Amino acid sequence: MKGRPSHKRRPRGRGADAPARTLEVMIDVLGAQGDGVARAELSGKTVALYIPGALAGERVRVRTRDKRGDGVVAELLDILEPSPHRIQPGCPHFERCGGCALQHLDRRIYGAWKRDRVIHALAQRGFADVCVDDAVLIGEGTRRRVTFTAHGSGKAARVGFNARARHDVVAVAVCPLLAGPLNALIAPLGETLASVLKDGQRARVAATACDNGVDLLIEADGSPDLAAREALAALVRAGHAVRVAWRADTLAPEPIVQEQPPRIDLSGVAVELPPGAFLQASREGEHAIRDRILDWVDGAGRVADLFCGLGSFTMPLAAKAVVSAWDVTEPSVRALERAAGRAGLGGRVAAGVRDLDRQPLEARDLDAFDAIVFDPPRAGAKAQAEHLADARAERIVGVSCNPATFARDARILAGGGYALDRVTPIDQFTHSAHVELAAAFTRTRA
Repeated sequence: MKGRPSHKRRPRGRGADAPARTLEVMIDVLGAQGDGVARAELSGKTVALYIPGALAGERVRVRTRDKRGDGVVAELLDILEPSPHRIQPGCPHFERCGGCALQHLDRRIYGAWKRDRVIHALAQRGFADVCVDDAVLIGEGTRRRVTFTAHGSGKAARVGFNARARHDVVAVAVCPLLAGPLNALIAPLGETLASVLKDGQRARVAATACDNGVDLLIEADGSPDLAAREALAALVRAGHAVRVAWRADTLAPEPIVQEQPPRIDLSGVAVELPPGAFLQASREGEHAIRDRILDWVDGAGRVADLFCGLGSFTMPLAAKAVVSAWDVTEPSVRALERAAGRAGLGGRVAAGVRDLDRQPLEARDLDAFDAIVFDPPRAGAKAQAEHLADARAERIVGVSCNPATFARDARILAGGGYALDRVTPIDQFTHSAHVELAAAFTRTRA
């Protein structure tokens, strides 16, 4: 709901990197991290000020804090002239919680800003005239996976998210971004962790809302004792989760208790999740990406799916084509294979374990495919893109959660004769500075 916010801000403590100064400045633009960016004279030179919570066009009063690169982070004290695009944040934790950056920005302007982030990243790599669609905004209440931070404190445990620019935990009862089963988990999870975590102990709790319940992976120091294991088992018996696993340090996850294997539907195929497996953040976001992939590779008889994960795109592709899929994570690849076999797709899906960063598929390996899909982690697919550029596939679809590394990889493909035809920004991480995309390439020269 739109409304006029309270413009008074409580000052917080500052870091020691820069002497504190109170300034009045105009916000020029909304920066890449969702901060308002202004210019100011400090120590005899003009520097950028990065101001969380400020919007473009606002006049604000700030207090300088810490250095960030060549600029300075400043704390927003007062909004003297608010932007007409400022709205009242829907979450009471917004100013303190580090999970969201942009709850205070009008939805239309927010969507345009996400699109502009993609356009800017492409322009920096020389793609000035690419068709970039309006951003697909997924919205609140859709996140099916989340990582909570938990902190043991005496006989209690705080469950929530890291505070903005601070080490403490902002405890939440409900997060507007999350799907219902994850919000329903927060209270019983906190009660359980109160008897699991030692005083002062922190943990990361990755929770995934699956089709048959919530899957939990707890990452903390040491191994849980018998009492902790019994408390976690009780959480499952009470119906709050279907599985709990524990990971200490860099060790493989240890299953603590499992009522049944967590399952997720991927375009009509039930896949059992290994502990800690990657999954698209929302079903709606997954489907938005999937639909564009299917449209852009329509008619291809053989498709390669690189960085395939659990098969979010392998499964729907296999309904129309023969698919070969690769990923570095063996548990996910094996889960994909088993699911395809149970669904009767075994003859249409072949999957292999391969580190495509260190051992990319070469062009001769890829020449058998009519179309190729690649969906790498945030670091991108530079090594694989160098071989994709020499492939003969008529169409390539790139999926990315990092416009900068995508643009770098797209430039490599362009150098090999692929034209970047169209890009669709997809906003799965609502209210954050992150933006995903799907992009279509066609080969224009042999």
